[in-house]
Amino acid sequence: MTEKVNWDDSYLLGITEIDDQHKKLLMIANELYEIANGSPETYKLKMSSALKKLTDYTVYHFDNEENYMRKCGYPGADMHKMAHDNFIKEVNYQVRQLSSDNIEAGIHFYAYVANWVMTHIAKADKIWATVVKKS
Repeated sequence: MTEKVNWDDSYLLGITEIDDQHKKLLMIANELYEIANGSPETYKLKMSSALKKLTDYTVYHFDNEENYMRKCGYPGADMHKMAHDNFIKEVNYQVRQLSSDNIEAGIHFYAYVANWVMTHIAKADKIWATVVKKS
């Protein structure tokens, strides 16, 4: 069984606006976990709403983060954007694959999203934040 991922301050970049967005992104992802582990009767409706919220907020956050990197002159911004684009592409693919009432698929999707988000913050985002804060 997949376990819920909790925020840990070791993921902080030291850029308040981005850190707050990362926390919210994980909070939204964790809604997927709660729904998949909740009532089967409300799964379909709640999951549909949470997926919409996740995709909308992900696009908002990625745009914000990419603009921040460019504003600060981060030379790897285009490569970082490609990682974001690939994630969005995979999320859109997986959302289409989810059976509307397949709770197990919802749990697997949550595990994918939470793992990607936290790994991305811990690695790629830490790199650009360190570079930007030095300049």
